[in-house]
Amino acid sequence: MNQVLVSLKKQLQQIAEIIVDRNDVMYFDYPLHLNVGDLLIYVGTETFWKDYGINIRLRRCWQNFDVKEITKYITPNTTLVCHGGGNFGDIYEEEQRLRETLIKSFPNNRIIVLPQTAYFSDEKALEKSASIFLQHNDCHLFARDLNSLTIMQAFSNKVTLSPDMAHQLYGMLHRQSKSAVENKQMSEKNTLYFLRKDIEASHIEKNIQVKLSANAHIKDWEDLLIVADDKVARLCSKLSKIANILHLSFLKNWVSKIWYHRALSIIKRVNIEFLRYDFVVTSRLHGHIFSCLLELPHAVCDNSYGKNLAYYEQWTKEITFAKKYE
Repeated sequence: MNQVLVSLKKQLQQIAEIIVDRNDVMYFDYPLHLNVGDLLIYVGTETFWKDYGINIRLRRCWQNFDVKEITKYITPNTTLVCHGGGNFGDIYEEEQRLRETLIKSFPNNRIIVLPQTAYFSDEKALEKSASIFLQHNDCHLFARDLNSLTIMQAFSNKVTLSPDMAHQLYGMLHRQSKSAVENKQMSEKNTLYFLRKDIEASHIEKNIQVKLSANAHIKDWEDLLIVADDKVARLCSKLSKIANILHLSFLKNWVSKIWYHRALSIIKRVNIEFLRYDFVVTSRLHGHIFSCLLELPHAVCDNSYGKNLAYYEQWTKEITFAKKYE
């Protein structure tokens, strides 16, 4: 076992320690979409609940989020927990609005935002959102890097550094063999170039690809998905919205179970795909974290706003098989 990764997993314990009652927790904004990085966090988070004996009374994604339903089930001891990731800011407005709604609606309950990377492209948007968060006296924010810590300190006086929730999965996935980690040399033939194609992509991906041959293995999360993944995602999203309109809590609960099993299936598939290669070059944060969890030699380059290298410098630079892309 890699001692850096063992330590990162142990550091997540600080989150469990601030939950008011481990039998009375609600978990919001679980990712009902096909960003596999978010699904890795999701599976890590669900593993965390299980490992620490935390009972989740209500699981809701943004598609079936309903304040009236929460009010029906909440108690004075309920801890409200928001999913972690990289959507704290003004790029992903729906998720930020969900957190703001919880802040405004439940001023007397402890709220925890699991490890996030924070980024605002507009200063006024930051100030507006921060003014909402500051109304709450018991909001605990976990930041995945120092830049995010600084931003989040405008939102709460209870901000703590923490590694990503996906680290809870260390030791539970199929990993690269020690001999492969130590002895293989990098070549284009046995390297996976795992590069962003979405809203956070930048010139970095283009600069890497221009150096590669037509035979290079270039992929993103979407290339590792199958038709059934999309069908299940669409069905669960549609049912979630219907359940919200008709106030069907049982259907929302059913959706969360179905989607979790689909997420597990996707993670297992990606696990197998990554281990087909001896090296990974990635511009995705969870391409980096996933490679760490698999003990797979890799190089990480930055995304459009510095998220990846900020995480690397904070948590993973001491891992011998992880390096910055040069």
